[in-house]
Amino acid sequence: MTLPSRDSLSSYGGRMSNYSDVVDPTTDEDAEWRNKYAANVAMSTHTVTRAFRSFLGTTGGATAVADPSTGFAHDALWGDAASVKPSVTHVQTGVYDGIWPTTVTDELDETHTLAIRRAWAQVESSDGTLRIASAKVTAAQKVRVYTYEGSSASDLVGEIITIFVV
Repeated sequence: MTLPSRDSLSSYGGRMSNYSDVVDPTTDEDAEWRNKYAANVAMSTHTVTRAFRSFLGTTGGATAVADPSTGFAHDALWGDAASVKPSVTHVQTGVYDGIWPTTVTDELDETHTLAIRRAWAQVESSDGTLRIASAKVTAAQKVRVYTYEGSSASDLVGEIITIFVV
């Protein structure tokens, strides 16, 4: 398997041992070194951030949100093409939904079904005012974001809000 799936050392053939001594370290790989990096790669698949989506807070009348005018609007382990861009909609005051595709294809042309396990959100506050965003996974590919200014629900119009998913 590859990201965004989760792996273990067995995903990479398990623990290896040398058949014979390494003759040329520039062309031969020592099994103990390979075991270390394979284990590190496998374990990082459990916690690495898989994707993010940035958008601008919008007024209550708009259901589709706009992308920031600078920087990246989205990226993921499976790419940043328009076809895998998650949609974000305004639900009600201080509430947005981010929806990722059900399946994605990695660079090896393997298809993966997305299952978001955790999410968090942040606000890039433009003037130091206390603005908060929190996120909750509500379905396998869906994240609900709650936004506040101080202790009151707010759409945070014009502020850049970013959702991160694992």
